[in-house]
Amino acid sequence: MVKGEGARSPREAEPILRGPASGIPAIVLGAGPEEFLRERLMRAFREGAEAEGAEFQRLEGDALTAETLASAFATLSLFGAARRIWIREGSKMGNATEEALLAWAGAPGEGVTVLLTTARDIDELKFLGALAAVATTVTCRLRGGEGPEWAELIAREEGVKLPGATVETIFRATPDLLSFRQEMRKLAAHADAGGRLPARALDALRDARAGASVDRWAQAVLGGSASEARAETEALAREGVGGTSALWALAECALAALEPQSFYYRRARPAVPLARIKARAVLDQVYQADRALKRGEIRDTELASALVQTVRQAIRG
Repeated sequence: MVKGEGARSPREAEPILRGPASGIPAIVLGAGPEEFLRERLMRAFREGAEAEGAEFQRLEGDALTAETLASAFATLSLFGAARRIWIREGSKMGNATEEALLAWAGAPGEGVTVLLTTARDIDELKFLGALAAVATTVTCRLRGGEGPEWAELIAREEGVKLPGATVETIFRATPDLLSFRQEMRKLAAHADAGGRLPARALDALRDARAGASVDRWAQAVLGGSASEARAETEALAREGVGGTSALWALAECALAALEPQSFYYRRARPAVPLARIKARAVLDQVYQADRALKRGEIRDTELASALVQTVRQAIRG
């Protein structure tokens, strides 16, 4: 076990967590909305425990008490000298439990390492900020061009050989990396031993993506270009998709940005992450549109087009 080493990327953190406990910081904090990245950290942490014969314990943050946590820290391992504790959704812990963890982090016991994961960003909660000061942090949020890079890795891991442009196209059409991985697993079922896909498999995927989608529409409105938003709005109109469905797709995206652990419906992922202040502005426009609809001031068929204008203007400020 070593002292906290500041910030690490998910790629840097994985081999450390998969390695011996002696090389892992006492506490690793994996924070951010991308569940796929949090899952990879946990899997590496667990694989490392299995490799060295250490005990692995999972604790749920929303059910964890200070007494249970203290007992977990004090319990001697039945399988070896090292113990690894994973606290899932640590941002849901109560105040007493948070204080107990911070107190332990100030003087961590030998032979115990902790991985705490949460869908919240570190700067959202005072507790996470305090923990980050004494832990090694891993940001579980896609930045810049990381999305397509992770998508390429997932395709390789699932044994699917696709051109880079095709991988990126599928990635852009899925709401998150877990959903992208699911698409790759569907394709893998049709791949030959070398990972190559028959044309019919890609045609079926293309046909499935060609129709109207409120997910794609929300993504275009929140993070796409004006032409993309217009094209997706026209697709909704052609296929008779109601404006109310589009309205709540936007609401779910905004709520996911504000409360990811409670409202993460895996809706559209904007090209640029939706900041909390922008998410509140989006919700304000959604609520105004909903009230106008209920008052008969706007028709359902007009709702999507109206939201494109008001929401994009609200995001620009």
